[in-house]
Order: sequence, then structure tokens, then C-alpha cells
Amino acid sequence: MIQLFTDHYFHIGKSHLTGGKPCQDYAISQVSNLAGFAIVCDGCSSGRHTDIGSRILALATLNALKEYWQVNQPFNIGNALPAIRLNQKIRMAAARDLLGLTQKDMLATCLYALLSDQGGLINIQGDGVIALKFSNQSIQMSRFEWQNNMPYYPAYENGQLQAFINSHGNDLQDSCITSDTWLYNDQEFDLLCTEKISLCDGIKGITIEIPADLIIDDLEYIAIFSDGVTQIDGVDWKDAVVEFLKFKNTKGEFAKRRMIRGIKNMQKQTKGPLDDIAFAIIRIEQIEEEKNAK
Repeated sequence: MIQLFTDHYFHIGKSHLTGGKPCQDYAISQVSNLAGFAIVCDGCSSGRHTDIGSRILALATLNALKEYWQVNQPFNIGNALPAIRLNQKIRMAAARDLLGLTQKDMLATCLYALLSDQGGLINIQGDGVIALKFSNQSIQMSRFEWQNNMPYYPAYENGQLQAFINSHGNDLQDSCITSDTWLYNDQEFDLLCTEKISLCDGIKGITIEIPADLIIDDLEYIAIFSDGVTQIDGVDWKDAVVEFLKFKNTKGEFAKRRMIRGIKNMQKQTKGPLDDIAFAIIRIEQIEEEKNAK
């Protein structure tokens, strides 16, 4: 038996802080109905009010995940993805129209995780970093990076999808995304694989399935980051992930405390985060079931 806990934090980068711009990243997490949800969104700097757009996208995604989970058990990854995406799209469009926003306000990437004792998934709509930390303290981490720094935004589904495809050469089978996966163990990094991902798959959303047996046996944390974690002055992104997952305790706002402390330590030596960072995490705690006394 498992018990789930979540936390999240987002931090403004130096370029936005000194430039008088708002933080365009947002993160949110929640446990509901025995499932854990974590979402991070990163607003496009060349958009308009994408600080608002990233929050709307995160909240729309959270509610889409909760609605799916409430009526679709046992968990089935095959029907989860289209249902969540459709609900996400509908909620985003409704909020945009209600608030009088434009497509330029809604341009943001989205990474989300859904986890339960039945299994789970991570979905990447755009770019960013994911990490799985195991009971032996090893960490498997992957970075997803789009060609020419032109990631997919879910808002493109509402009228700009073909223009986005054209901007990447109008070939859906062309490899537009690079994914590097590393294993951190005993203070060493090993490159496990480098993959090229097609434009078509990037638009669909890159999905990592989390099997139930992995959750029950070995997994302690699922963490997702916006690509700001790869833009910290003088700090390699892999080292940053390790630093942000060094929890001294897991009470209350454990992820928020850890990231604040990690950033302060980095700022003693360098400029710290140059771009905004969003961070959300699901923690899995194993609970032994009490045996009924006979």
C-alpha cells in the first residue's frame, strides 16, 4: 500500500527580475481521490501575458486530470491521454475567451504527471526535464529539447497548429526533439541513451508510462521541471536536478524548501537561475498494512 504526497514551487529568473517582467512559469500539485497530480507550465517569453496563460494551462490541466481520474478507474493509459487532452483544450479555450485573452497570451509548455497505485504517466507537451528518484537514491533523469528552441505549445491546437508545423519544415516525421537520459548513482552520471523524437510525436505529447510494480516496489519521487532548470548560471542541469532532490525532510512544503535552499547556495557562487523555473513533485511513501488480529 502507498500514500502519496505532492509539493511544488516556481521561481523568477534573473533575466525577468532585472528586466521588470513577471515570472512566466507556474507549478501546481495535489493529491485527490488516492491519486497524485503534478503540473509545471512555462510561458513563452516572446508571447504576451503568458504568465497568465501558464497559470490557466496549469489549472486547466489539473482539473482535466482530476475529472479523468474520478470517472476512469482502473487506470488505462490508452484512454487517458486523449480524454485529458480534450478536456485541457476545452478548458483553456473557455478561460481565454472569458478573460478576453489572445492566443499570444496562452503560449506555454506543459509537463504533467499522474500517479496512483494502479500506475501512472508523465506527459511532456513542449520541453523540460523529468526525474525519477528510487529507494536506493539513484536518479534517472531526462531532458527534452526542441530544435531551434521552438517547442510545441498546447495552445497551438486552437488555430495555430499548421503554422507551427510549417515553422519546423512541414515534415511530421522529421526529428525535431532530442532527449538525453542519464542515471545518477554513487555521485556519478552515466548517459543511458540519446533519442531523436519526431515532430508528430512531439505534438501528440511525449508520454512515459510508470508501471504499478515500479511504484509499489522501488520509486520514491517523480519530479518534473520546466526548462529553466537547464539555465542556471554555472550549474549543469543534471547537478541542479540532484541538488533539488536532496531532501533533508519531507514534511510540509518539502520541495519548496529544498529548491529555495538550493538556489540560495547557487547564488553564493554564480548569478543563479537565469530563466524562470517551475518544479513539481509526487512523493511515494510505502505503508505497511496492519494485519487483523485473530
